[in-house]
Amino acid sequence: MTDRPPENNAEPRPGLLTRQKRQLSSTGKCEGRVHKTSPKTSPQSKRRRILDYLRNGFRAVSPSRAAALSHPESADKPNRQQDRHKEERVQASSSSLEKAATVIQRAWRYKRLYAAVMEWSEVNVTVKRLADMSFEDATRLMQSAAIVQGSSRLLTALFTSTPDSNEPTPDIEYRSPGRAFVAGHLFAAHPRLLVTGNSHIDTMIESSAVIMAETYGQFEASFLKHEVSWFQRQQTFVAGFKAFYSALDSWKRSDTKKLLSTMERHYLELDRLWQSVQRRTLGEGDENWRVGIQLQREQLIEKIRTLGGDEAVDELMQRQKELRLTYNDPQPSPTPSLVPPSQGDYSPIVNAQFVSSDLDKHKPASTSLSSPPLPPEAAAATSIEDSDTIEPSVVLTKAIADQGTHTVDKILSSFDLSASAALQDVKLAHDLVLDPEMRLEPAAGNTLVGAVQQAVTRAFFDHIRQDIESGNSDYIVRTLAQLRLDMRTIIPPESEMHTVLEREFDQDWMSTQLLNGALDIKEKYRLVLQAIRAVCAPIRDSEVDSISKELDAISDEALTEVGMSVSKDKDSVLSDSARQCVDQLLQITRRSMELIRNVRMDVLNYQLSTVVRPWLRVHAVEYERAAVLKELKSTFGSDRKVAQHINAWLEPALVREQNGACTLQHNMHTQNSISPKHIFFESFLDLCFAATSLASKDTPPALKMDQQRIQYIQNELQTILCAAALSTLTKRFTPASDSQMHRNAHLFLDILRADNVDMDRIVRGVQEIIPKDEAHLVERLVVKTLSKDDTVYRVMERKLREFLLIQIERDEMPGDLGRRLGVSDGRREVSAMLSKMSLQMVQREICALLVRISQLCTFNWQVYSVWYSQLC
Repeated sequence: MTDRPPENNAEPRPGLLTRQKRQLSSTGKCEGRVHKTSPKTSPQSKRRRILDYLRNGFRAVSPSRAAALSHPESADKPNRQQDRHKEERVQASSSSLEKAATVIQRAWRYKRLYAAVMEWSEVNVTVKRLADMSFEDATRLMQSAAIVQGSSRLLTALFTSTPDSNEPTPDIEYRSPGRAFVAGHLFAAHPRLLVTGNSHIDTMIESSAVIMAETYGQFEASFLKHEVSWFQRQQTFVAGFKAFYSALDSWKRSDTKKLLSTMERHYLELDRLWQSVQRRTLGEGDENWRVGIQLQREQLIEKIRTLGGDEAVDELMQRQKELRLTYNDPQPSPTPSLVPPSQGDYSPIVNAQFVSSDLDKHKPASTSLSSPPLPPEAAAATSIEDSDTIEPSVVLTKAIADQGTHTVDKILSSFDLSASAALQDVKLAHDLVLDPEMRLEPAAGNTLVGAVQQAVTRAFFDHIRQDIESGNSDYIVRTLAQLRLDMRTIIPPESEMHTVLEREFDQDWMSTQLLNGALDIKEKYRLVLQAIRAVCAPIRDSEVDSISKELDAISDEALTEVGMSVSKDKDSVLSDSARQCVDQLLQITRRSMELIRNVRMDVLNYQLSTVVRPWLRVHAVEYERAAVLKELKSTFGSDRKVAQHINAWLEPALVREQNGACTLQHNMHTQNSISPKHIFFESFLDLCFAATSLASKDTPPALKMDQQRIQYIQNELQTILCAAALSTLTKRFTPASDSQMHRNAHLFLDILRADNVDMDRIVRGVQEIIPKDEAHLVERLVVKTLSKDDTVYRVMERKLREFLLIQIERDEMPGDLGRRLGVSDGRREVSAMLSKMSLQMVQREICALLVRISQLCTFNWQVYSVWYSQLC
């Protein structure tokens, strides 16, 4: 860019100041003389030089040469008017200089782009032409040398002649941009053959390809017509290309992972079949069958190596070796190995331990038929002694071979996850299993996927606005076509509604309707809203109703004018009401797209609860146990030290149990021996009812991922007890029915859960309930009631702990416990028990907390029972 001329307040150059003084003095002497300047410095000569540059095609002129144009120095006229307008002329000259530099720069860029754009224009590659061809013919055309080389030169020229945008963009290395440009045209022309899924990545790549192809067409037309807007359209195309490139990269990585996972599963299934047949035929199967299986295995290995490299093959061989350890009765396979055996290779043995997903039911393989089954505790201890066969990779291999893994992969791909990645992220799997209300959210804007999604949406509406301003009539059809793409993500492909949407929103059909004035725009939007209402959750109905009302508020006359303007007279000027109608349609489109994304997230989170969580419950316990064992063995070495480290937090409860001081010792008449599970429950309740919040340094190793959950339980227990104690206190001042006690308790619960709770607020809450003449006596009683040393509070706390321990020692699964507490008989039983403790007014809160405690205890026991059982 050119250097700016000095501002008005800048210090003048000495030579210029002297020349100005000399000119002023000369004008004072000779009123009628006009000072003449050299032709080299006159404004006319400057303009002539610029015109010469423009005529000669700017040979050897680049943006850096623009600085050579210096500030023109005009002669002063011998009158006072020059002095008054001197500053205005300097500013006008500066503006003219900047405009000249801009003209030079764009002309330089135009010349650099001209050859590449003309070369691509001559091959006549458009989305319409490719769509009219068969996919095979279109692919052969796009793979021709002329197309590949022309696209490469075009993209290189476009990128090198486009200045960097000030907007933050993901740091991406654009490899083979010409091939990506060609691929974008194929995606835009034949989306149904290339995009078969309904995930957000599939939708993103399809819509970004269409936008990229359209923006290039607009740029090329503007460029060849020498329109002023070609440079802006070039920048718009480059932004659209970057969005498509990012979506293509994400799509390829996702597709590669899925294909590799499918081939690995197929190979492992073949190996499992081979092992099973070899056991049944004692290695003497049909030779033709053996050769066929061997050939399939070799072909799969080559495909996996081509797709994922040698690392993928090595990982598959390791998983094959690990998976063979999990077979009930594995036999050494006479199948020739596909890779050379390593020094540490080992074959599965006859008595190999079967890794069970539930170690409470674990029974080691035994060669003696008369040997009695071992108790769960002994079986768990035995499994620790043979723990070198329990590796996280073994569990991961079993999980990947599961039949439900493909469905889990498909769901998690929408969150940029896979089944194996979710399982390997122990914290994420742990949280998903223990927090039923946990929801995964779409990619944020600061991530690559989120940035691409935002860029695609922003570019789409920017292009629609440009089309409206330029009089392009395709914006209505393209807007409705984009809604169809979004609707594919929430409408099942085999449903009747999907068929209706594909038929009614076909782009060619809508274009024909528009040209003949038969396109009912309102009806199209109503069809979209009707489909959304059919699949959305009830919580989204209000948003659907709001959009429907906004659609109904659009004037039919204005809508008709819009339709006629784009179908008949493209040069007609829209009235104000018609322009308002277009703005309303764009707003409805934006809200509908946002609603579709929200509905899609609702569907995905529902699938998260019904498909992903059950799958994780099957595999997460075993994987977390294996991961913990591997980590602790690398730290402590021996199994005995690992067990001591894990069980250290149970020692205080064990000592109390041995001394007869546990919570339910007086009720345990049938308990003849110390139960490790009872010790575990006692220790867990010790943490929950502790006087201080659980700190990180005091969190047991077995609960390091559950510190916040235990802190929540601590706070909720204290809140429930305080609300019950305050309700009991108010009953001393004024009689209250059971319903009134419930209302008082919930009033105190709201006060105690508020962020700004303090003692004054609690006292005012009590004073609002009791008689006014006794309100002055309350403050001291409230402080005493809420003290943990208060007798009433301590009795309530001890009884609540007894109730919780009785319930969790029933050894019910959390789901069964929740169902029992939800039925009328269960509610009556619990209500009778809590009434004896003066806690019936907070029954709902206690039951909800009990289910949370049961979930956490059940999962923790399943993971760590192999060590807890060694305690006693």
